[in-house]
Amino acid sequence: MSRRAPDGGGWAPRRSPGPHTFRAALIVAVAVAVTVALLTQLGAGSRATVSGRAPSSGSSSHGGGSSSTTTTPSSTTTTTTAVVAPSKITLQVLNGLLSGTLSAQWSAKLHANPGYVTLPANNTTAQDTISTIYMVKSGYGPEARALARTVGLPDSAIVNVVPPPSSAPIPSVDRTEADLVLVIGQSLAGRA
Repeated sequence: MSRRAPDGGGWAPRRSPGPHTFRAALIVAVAVAVTVALLTQLGAGSRATVSGRAPSSGSSSHGGGSSSTTTTPSSTTTTTTAVVAPSKITLQVLNGLLSGTLSAQWSAKLHANPGYVTLPANNTTAQDTISTIYMVKSGYGPEARALARTVGLPDSAIVNVVPPPSSAPIPSVDRTEADLVLVIGQSLAGRA
C-alpha cells in the first residue's frame, strides 16, 4: 500500500515497522505468557464442571471445591477439571449377581486403595450381570472415569444420567447417600 509523501508531492512507499513495533509485540507476548502461566498455577487446585459453569452454591457435593474458568487474552476459554480425591467420595458398591460377598470384597478393596469412603456392602434391587458405574450426584464425571480406570472398566460402563434412571437397580437409600455407585457384574466378579 502507498501513501502521500510528507511534502505533499508524489507517492512514497510505505515504511516497514520499526524496532519499537517489534519491542511492543515482544512485551505483549511475554505478558500473555506470564499471565497464562500464573492462571494455570492458580487453577491447578481448582475444580470446574466440564461445561465450564460453576456448580451452584447449594448443589455442590464436593465439600468445599471451588470453580475456575480461565480466559486468556486471546479470548480462548480453558476449563481446569481436577479430580476429587477418593477419600472425599462416598462410594456404594452393589453386588449385581446377588450371591456371595462380592460387594463386601470390592468395598474393602476400594476403601483400602485408593481410599474411597464406602457405604455398607449391599446387593442390587434386581440381578444385574453387567458391571456399571452410576453417577448419583452431578459433577462427578471425572471421578466416575477415574473409578472405571481403577477397577478396569471402560468409560462406556458409566451411566452419567443424574439422577440415575428409575430402572437402575440401586436401592433408594443409596440414591441419597452415595456420590457414585459401582455395580459388580460378571466382568468384575473374578477380580475381587
